[in-house]
Amino acid sequence: MSGEAGIREQLRAEVRRCLSDHVDVRPYFAEGADSGPRTDEALWRLLATQMNLPGLIVPEADGGAGAQLADLAVVFEELGAALAPVPMFATAGFALPLVLAVAGERRTDAAGDLLAAIASGTTTVTVALNEPDGGYRPDSTTVRAVRTETGWSLSGSKSFVIDAPAADIILVPAWTSAGIGLFAADRGEVAVSPMPSLDLLRPLSTVRFDGAPARLISDEDAVALDAGLDLALVLLAAEQVGGAQRCLDNAVAYAKQRVQFGRPIGSFQAIKHQLVDLLLQVEMARSAMTHAIGVADSYLRDPGAGTARDLAEAASLSRALCSDTFTHVADEALHIHGGIGFTWEHDSHLYYRRAKATELLFGIPDAHRERLAAAAGL
Repeated sequence: MSGEAGIREQLRAEVRRCLSDHVDVRPYFAEGADSGPRTDEALWRLLATQMNLPGLIVPEADGGAGAQLADLAVVFEELGAALAPVPMFATAGFALPLVLAVAGERRTDAAGDLLAAIASGTTTVTVALNEPDGGYRPDSTTVRAVRTETGWSLSGSKSFVIDAPAADIILVPAWTSAGIGLFAADRGEVAVSPMPSLDLLRPLSTVRFDGAPARLISDEDAVALDAGLDLALVLLAAEQVGGAQRCLDNAVAYAKQRVQFGRPIGSFQAIKHQLVDLLLQVEMARSAMTHAIGVADSYLRDPGAGTARDLAEAASLSRALCSDTFTHVADEALHIHGGIGFTWEHDSHLYYRRAKATELLFGIPDAHRERLAAAAGL
């Protein structure tokens, strides 16, 4: 095992141990648009301020560890496996890649300050991206930014914002006179309304920017937003692979202990074949994720048109495959568990909910297959 791989496995083992000791999802899920707490604040402080996980890929000059995206992906695999009720994806998986992408082009003081705040573990960030119809297209974003005497003011609204109640800062792409820029607004300056969420551990909200003061994080025309979103897709794929692997592990363990007709159900040929098929799908998804992580690290080392194009293709490939895999494995694992998997006392349905929710985040798999085909000239 190489030095980098060995370090990553040590990181994986430490994160897994921490989550095993501290994760208890039961107090943090609620049905519908319930606005109760869905964040384990104690666990989040441990991960953010003691283990400094949000700052892994923040450059050392900005107070981070300067690690590779492959290191952060290991963390997201474990978080996805544990369904940890913390805003890690919103902060380090979504907001951070956007800031890194726009800061990599033409660094602003506001971008450097935000990177340092994320690296410190004291600031939680999310991104308001989707329109009320659930989609996002850069040329149709409805949020507008206008200059004021003291800075900028935002108007408009966004929906399906993840972990907004736990966020200190909300990032939003908004139209300026020059194009679309990336802005940061304090949560206390915007109106946050809960939305019903299929995923009981990742709340969704509508955010309204009614004249909210904001800071410009990018230039007024942030051309690297697409690359930032592709980096987020790669990290989401890592979370999905972690969730799919845990569903498979749980199904295997249950098949060994559940006895029917005097023998464990795992001894039946049909169950054996089913589990082997799931294993192959998980390994294919992991291969696509690993490829995308390597391409993403190449982009972060050398941002440019060529590496951004390669990143877009790899991100859409891993997105489509990992989404389909997580949903299918979670569904099959639920059926292997039988009736108990559908009960509130069991976690199987929580993984299925997460799988279906992430399948819809950032565009459905078929949309990314079309994007991949277009990039390949098909």
